[in-house]
Amino acid sequence: MIAENRLHALRKAKLLEIIHREGSQATVARKVGTDKSYLSQIVSPKGSRNVGEALARRIEEAYGQAYGWMDESFDEDEKLPFLDLGELSNEFVPIPRLQVGASLGPGMEAPEAEAINGHLAFKRVWLQKRRLNPKFLTIIDAIGDSMHPTISDGDVLLVDLRQKEPLDNRIFVLRMNRHLYAKRLQFRQQSQIMVLSDNPNSPAFNVESEGDMGLDIIGRVVWAGKDL
Repeated sequence: MIAENRLHALRKAKLLEIIHREGSQATVARKVGTDKSYLSQIVSPKGSRNVGEALARRIEEAYGQAYGWMDESFDEDEKLPFLDLGELSNEFVPIPRLQVGASLGPGMEAPEAEAINGHLAFKRVWLQKRRLNPKFLTIIDAIGDSMHPTISDGDVLLVDLRQKEPLDNRIFVLRMNRHLYAKRLQFRQQSQIMVLSDNPNSPAFNVESEGDMGLDIIGRVVWAGKDL
């Protein structure tokens, strides 16, 4: 059932993307050979229909996409900035993926503007169980291997931007000297915090928790996804 729900949500998101680009449901309905009212029943927040197998294949053919495109995850260049939270599905929430990486090595310079580069969908109930508010979540990519095996190069990190208070032995995205890091924090005496890497080949270092040389905590890493 979960896989089927994911498929319905993904197909709906693809259809919303096409409607957004075309500018109207009527245009899409005409090209794929269906009624506008039928599409409305699919894309409406309270819609009772899904994109079925036959319609999915007709959409692919009408828009020059390969067989199965409607069932595939979004590519890096397929952006969905027009989706509101909850529009993807009542069960799923789209979390923005930013064009910025958290270095797991020497650091990556943080850009002045962090543009959205697509979305990843998370189950609403999964977020609720972890008391995570979608409005304060973002996705960034990990770069480097200093946090391996916990986090590897290329992993996607779900970051809670509300959690800025350092917690002992938790992983945070940090900004230091205009560079971003994903590191584990441990408290030391007085105001010092040890910045640790899970990879034993990467040395730890101390920083002051307060003052000009202290940490700028962007948020806490609450989940990491990776390829197997």
